[in-house]
Amino acid sequence: MRRIDRCYLVAAGARRPEKRTLHLELARYYRKILNAVVDYPAAAMARPA
Repeated sequence: MRRIDRCYLVAAGARRPEKRTLHLELARYYRKILNAVVDYPAAAMARPA
């Protein structure tokens, strides 16, 4: 979660549009991975063995 927050902070303070875009894309990527990991145990428990 810290990594996502840091990416948003760097993007907010970036003067160059390329740097801002890069850090926003990284934040979205990390959030996607985090959501996949958080959702996985619930999906695994819902599936019958």
